[in-house]
Amino acid sequence: MLKKMGVQLFACLLIVSLIAGCGSNSNTSSSPEKTNEASSSGTPAESGTAESKNDEAFTITVSSWNLADEPLGIVKAYRETFEAIYKEKYPNAKIEYLNTPSDKYFDVLKAQMASASAADVVQLQWTQIPLFAKAGYLTDLSDMPFVASIDGSAKIQSTYKGAIYAAPFDISTNGVWYNRKLFADNNMTPPKSWDELLQIAETFKTQGITPFAGGFKDGWVAGMTVSVFTPNEYGSDSFELDVYNGKKKVNGPEIQAAFQKLQLLYEKGYFGPDALSNGWDLQRKLFEDGKAAMIIHGSYIAGLVNSEMKDKGGMETGFFALPHDKGGPVLSVGSGVLTAVNAKTKDVQRAKDLVTAMYDPKAQIVRDKDSGTFPAMKGIDIDYKEIGNKDFLQVVGSTKSVIAGRYLPPSTGDIFTKIFTKILAGKKFEPKWLDEVDRALEQDKALINPPE
Repeated sequence: MLKKMGVQLFACLLIVSLIAGCGSNSNTSSSPEKTNEASSSGTPAESGTAESKNDEAFTITVSSWNLADEPLGIVKAYRETFEAIYKEKYPNAKIEYLNTPSDKYFDVLKAQMASASAADVVQLQWTQIPLFAKAGYLTDLSDMPFVASIDGSAKIQSTYKGAIYAAPFDISTNGVWYNRKLFADNNMTPPKSWDELLQIAETFKTQGITPFAGGFKDGWVAGMTVSVFTPNEYGSDSFELDVYNGKKKVNGPEIQAAFQKLQLLYEKGYFGPDALSNGWDLQRKLFEDGKAAMIIHGSYIAGLVNSEMKDKGGMETGFFALPHDKGGPVLSVGSGVLTAVNAKTKDVQRAKDLVTAMYDPKAQIVRDKDSGTFPAMKGIDIDYKEIGNKDFLQVVGSTKSVIAGRYLPPSTGDIFTKIFTKILAGKKFEPKWLDEVDRALEQDKALINPPE
């Protein structure tokens, strides 16, 4: 079990994502042949001086769900910064981005990895690392200089059988963000118990304000929401370890309790009437327009909504951990975006150097400060301007934390998302639905990074 994590750790760490999982423009037109051609368009660096090899013209590819252009220009500024750093060494390099929306990205990436057609550099989530590393799809990055700056949960999530296979970009957690003005207008403070949270939600509902903005048309939002409730019910890393070792069941009372609470919020109308038809963009707009008082998301919210509301004077938010009815809250802390090198790339060193540029402190600060995300690498200090981000740091530093999903395969999360979607479609939760999760665990247990 992780101990309480101090504020200092998170003052130098990064969720998600900008929008850990919320993709933008799609670029899925590249075929396996195109990807391979792009990977090897430069002359193999086997002869000539090091300087001449660095001056060669070549194209290197990066696949991601979160590096496409977005309205605020934060990602564009980040790309331009690390591209300039990379071109100090490789002045004639061309970086090609293969962006796919998050709801399709991970399935596309799995297929590309299996067919040896993936980009040279790939972004992924930590739960995929055991699967890809075991299959030989990822390059061991343990010798990279930045590895010394990875610590805590980020190091655990980057590792498979003692080796580092990806660079973690952010450290984040998901919780409840609230509209500070709406709370102040109603003389409200962040709730300390589950019952207080329900009272706050009911007060806003009677005023015609949606308590929690819903945007569950996007599956990643639904899955992320479930991930806030489940660790709050089982409370420690030991639960998942007990499930892995067969001492407890993933379809037992702990996970049932999480879905029963989600069922309650749905039945009371606290997610709003269009929760299942709204996507991430509409969900965020409800919150920004003051039509919803709270939104369940990650560390990126404060910076994102404040930037999007800039023309209206900005938006001040607050953050609190989802309260529990039988004790203190528990946060699942980890990295939402990691970057790896495809083991099938034609030029491992150039790909490694691109990862190094992407994680240069100058580039990370450009991305993190305005998006409100917290770097996973030690030694990157950012002065966040939003009150909400200061709340976030304080809450994370004083709240019990776990690494949820550490001993559960990704397939179990997919089924959790499906179950929550069924609830949102009006079906009454039945504990037997979780039997499918138990079967998936047994089937995919070999994909889990085993406990040491």
